[in-house]
Amino acid sequence: MARRTAAAAEMTGRLERHVPGVAYGVLDELTGYAIRRAQLASLVVFERVVGGTKFTPQRFSSLVIVEQNPGLTQTRLAEILGIARSGVMLLIDFHEAEGFVARVPSATDARAYGLRITPAGRRRLAEVKQLVLEADRQVAACLTAAERRKLAALLEKVGEPPARPARRGRSAPG
Repeated sequence: MARRTAAAAEMTGRLERHVPGVAYGVLDELTGYAIRRAQLASLVVFERVVGGTKFTPQRFSSLVIVEQNPGLTQTRLAEILGIARSGVMLLIDFHEAEGFVARVPSATDARAYGLRITPAGRRRLAEVKQLVLEADRQVAACLTAAERRKLAALLEKVGEPPARPARRGRSAPG
C-alpha cells in the first residue's frame, strides 16, 4: 500500500492530504490516520532523496542499530525493530550480500550469530546517513525547532503501549 501511494505521489509530485471531491468523514478525527498520512508523506521524500541507494527505511534503521550494537543477534534486532525474525533475515541477507554486515559467532550463545558492521558498511552508512538527514530536514521544514521537539515527544507518547483496560462486563480484579 505504501509503495503504491508513494508511487502515485511521485507521479503528481506530492501527496495530497485530501483529494478534492472525496469525503473523509471520521478519518479526519483519527490520530492513527493522521500519523499514517504523515508517514506516507515522509516516505515520498525519503524515496526522492535516498531512493537511488538501494536503502529503504528498514534497511537504514537496521544498519544503524547493527553499527551501534556490535554483536547483536538477529532475534534481538527483530525485537528492537518490531518485526518478524524472517523480515530481519531478509534485511541482513541484503546487508551481507552488499558487504555491509558480517555474521560472526556469538560470544554468549554457541547456537547464534552476532552481527557486525563491516568497514564497507560503515563507509556506506556514513554516506546514506547524510541523505537520510537531508530527507528528514525536508520533511520537517515546515516546523520550528520547538515544534519538532514537541512532535517527537507527542509521537513517543502515542507510541507507548497503552495500559490494558478492563473488559466490558467483567469486574476489575481487586
